[in-house]
Amino acid sequence: MFDEPGLLHALLLVLVVSALYALRKRLPGTQLGRSRDQLESPQARRRRRQLIALECIELALAGVFVLVGGAKLVGRHDMVELFRSIGVGQWLRYVTGVFEVVGAALMVIPFASGASAVMLGVVMISATLIELFVLRRPPIAAMACLSAHTYVAWSRLLHRASSEPALHVAPLEPVHLDPPTMDSMPTDPLTTPANPAAMPPAETPEEVLVSVVSTEHIDPSTDTALAG
Repeated sequence: MFDEPGLLHALLLVLVVSALYALRKRLPGTQLGRSRDQLESPQARRRRRQLIALECIELALAGVFVLVGGAKLVGRHDMVELFRSIGVGQWLRYVTGVFEVVGAALMVIPFASGASAVMLGVVMISATLIELFVLRRPPIAAMACLSAHTYVAWSRLLHRASSEPALHVAPLEPVHLDPPTMDSMPTDPLTTPANPAAMPPAETPEEVLVSVVSTEHIDPSTDTALAG
């Protein structure tokens, strides 16, 4: 880390994080810059907010390690003195700088941020041990970064549901239908019997009997006279 971080470093960090944010929005699997769905359930809304907070932490870590790793690679005076005091050699500065820059680049990618957090976490564990037992100073910055890397790795690898927003469609309310009645059922004129009240009255047996009787009482002489 920088020995004496100041306002210039803070402004540079804001610029780097802003550029990484613009890049992150174009990548798949991110929640940054996405519109909220109106059909989200409370659980999905809470999960989406947790993912946004996680991605903000990832961008902050990526910005920090771009600056710190880049300072190691370009050979800033304070970084050169730091690794000279460790006593191993400047090759460790280059190796650490490469790991930090590559880890920062992977941290920007949502699907690779978990692996990047593990890799950078190992680097921070080594930095913590070096500061404790070699440099004899409290590893405040290394422990802070290690805590953030642990949270990212736990969220992405061990407690991962999905980096996409969990959308929940509102359940449809059940519709109770009334049983069909005889009046509402469709009628078929070929199969439905006609209304008895609308049918014409049938001829009664009495009228038929009167007609038969009237024809039986005709006088035969009348038939003979007509024939003659």
